[in-house]
Amino acid sequence: MKKEVEEKKVTTMKDIAREANVSAATVSHVINQTKHISEPTRNRVLEVIKRYNYVPNSAAKNLRQQSTKTAGLVVSSFPDTFVTEMIFAIEQRAKETGYNLLLVNTNEDRDYEEKTINLLHSKLVDGIILSPTSNDIGYLQKYTNEDFPIVMVNRYESSIENIPRVTGDNFQLGYDATNHLLKHGHKKIGFIYSYPNVSTTNDRISGYKDALTHHNIPIREDFIVQGFAKAEEARAAVEQLLTTDNEISALFVQNDLMTIGAISKLKELNLSIPEDMAIIGFGDFSSSEIIDPPVTNILLPPDTIGRTAFDVLLNKMNNPHYMTHIELPPSLLIRNSCGC
Repeated sequence: MKKEVEEKKVTTMKDIAREANVSAATVSHVINQTKHISEPTRNRVLEVIKRYNYVPNSAAKNLRQQSTKTAGLVVSSFPDTFVTEMIFAIEQRAKETGYNLLLVNTNEDRDYEEKTINLLHSKLVDGIILSPTSNDIGYLQKYTNEDFPIVMVNRYESSIENIPRVTGDNFQLGYDATNHLLKHGHKKIGFIYSYPNVSTTNDRISGYKDALTHHNIPIREDFIVQGFAKAEEARAAVEQLLTTDNEISALFVQNDLMTIGAISKLKELNLSIPEDMAIIGFGDFSSSEIIDPPVTNILLPPDTIGRTAFDVLLNKMNNPHYMTHIELPPSLLIRNSCGC
């Protein structure tokens, strides 16, 4: 543990010099090959540099003046159709513009995300598109302070400076889906989300609550349950909601696997859709229209979001001061599961 703490602290040329027991000037001469340094000293400095994966800022900036034509794409997970289609669109746009794309799935692991960003940065990709695992991304500030191009896609955190973003309007998404169910006369609506403390979840919950408030319906925090973006966990979420209040008559479910799990559980309980339980899902997965009954979904355009995100990254790479936040509107694809 002590060694890990020490490694995190060694980030500057002075730290390398102290570790190698030489002057900072000596480290600079070794890196830039501007003066003869004895072989033992040179090897000692290089060993410390290698041990701590140190990339000198000046060297990195010089190298970044020459484009590698490679970008990084770091996503928190891709368990559903929406994220998969967004990734495909980013890949296609990168290919069209002559870029290679390095794709990493962090699987909702925040520490792995930070290590991945550091690795991509040290390998001198031209820029990174990131869908973060959480709001805890303060570590990005050191990169954006160097004008290293980063764009956030789908999820975002507004506290980090100098990062443009491309997202859907998730507040409006939450409001519109809930409002549609309310217009059908439902007053007790369960909300099944994937992951907490991310902008997509937070904004959709805010929209859900705002719609309830506008209809003078009390907000029940115990009607908001996590389904972990998986079918089996969504089955458990449905059971939890109905145990909480068996008068819940509608569900708003936040990804396709959870929608499938929720429908499976309702059928196991011999509850009819939409007569006993109305459902609105998110994202139009391929089996939505052949499920009995066909599933009503609220949508964001993954293709447009993905392609736009790569274009924003190109703009950011060409102009370090480029800053824009693009938010695309949702649309409701109405089928029978909501009662229409």
